[in-house]
Amino acid sequence: MGYAYVCKLPKSKQKEFREKMIPSPFRKQTIEETLKEFELMRCGFYGEGEAVLRARIDYKSVDQLMRDPVLYRIMYTPHPVTLSQWCIYPMYDYSHPLVDSFENVTHSCCTLEFEVRRDLYYWPLKVLNLYRPFVWEFSRLNVTYTMLSKRKIIELVNQG
Repeated sequence: MGYAYVCKLPKSKQKEFREKMIPSPFRKQTIEETLKEFELMRCGFYGEGEAVLRARIDYKSVDQLMRDPVLYRIMYTPHPVTLSQWCIYPMYDYSHPLVDSFENVTHSCCTLEFEVRRDLYYWPLKVLNLYRPFVWEFSRLNVTYTMLSKRKIIELVNQG
């Protein structure tokens, strides 16, 4: 759909360009070129940090998070489940809203530090015309004598 491109600028240059609101020279890629480059990323042609898939949103946005953020990166670290089957991984800011939408989450509850990321949460859902959960940010709440940690609850479940 033309909402992404593969950027091969070094990370330091990406940061510099985003801060100065300069478009990446790779931003003008055609859809066909992007698909070809993304396939090269997926197949392991590039090393870690050599290429990323970035959203084509608005490199001049006043919201720095919306300045063509990274959607996928390359990591040659085996995954606990899929092992070395994949070398590209989606960024949390991209996968989080998609998973919430696919799973029909009605309310995505996040702590306050995610409030600034709300526009980025809704962006992929809007461009892909997907269901949009309600986002609700809240301050951290400590509850005593109650197990709230997902990691600790799963441990208790696994132990019967």
